[in-house]
Amino acid sequence: MNIAVIGAARDCEERILQKSFELGQEIAKRKCELFVGGCHGYPHAAAKGAFSAGGTVVAYSPGKDQEEHIVTYHFPIDGFSRIEFTGLGIPRRNYPLVSEAEGVIMIGGQIGSLNEFTLAFHLQKKIGILMGTGGIVDVIPDIAKICDKKGESKNMVYSENGKELIERLLTMH
Repeated sequence: MNIAVIGAARDCEERILQKSFELGQEIAKRKCELFVGGCHGYPHAAAKGAFSAGGTVVAYSPGKDQEEHIVTYHFPIDGFSRIEFTGLGIPRRNYPLVSEAEGVIMIGGQIGSLNEFTLAFHLQKKIGILMGTGGIVDVIPDIAKICDKKGESKNMVYSENGKELIERLLTMH
């Protein structure tokens, strides 16, 4: 399975960065490929965790090349096995990131993470919400309830524990 980790790229708490790193390690231990948006913050911490554990990490950059990725977006290049330069900008790079993933895990976040969540929800992806991480995650249960038109929320699992969240995501049908 491949899993996209989405979430806050700024204003990150150290304890949640550590949880994100450990989540990435667990994703790699489960032999899952990790997708991220190529940004800083919680997704990058997860990428570094997966990469350090020998996992495959694919970053979907909004930039058209490495120079734009670094100079325009000020995004990192470490912790990734490869970078897919979409040239789509932000938020359009969110679509390939989410649509190519089989599952999505959300950690904190703001408007970009909300956009990625709504794409995943609409595409009926398996979605794991790492509760207790603040930001938009705090209101996602209400958003899912309001927006559930075709039973999309049945594809969602919630946990404050990263290992449990991954286990529940991997065993969903």
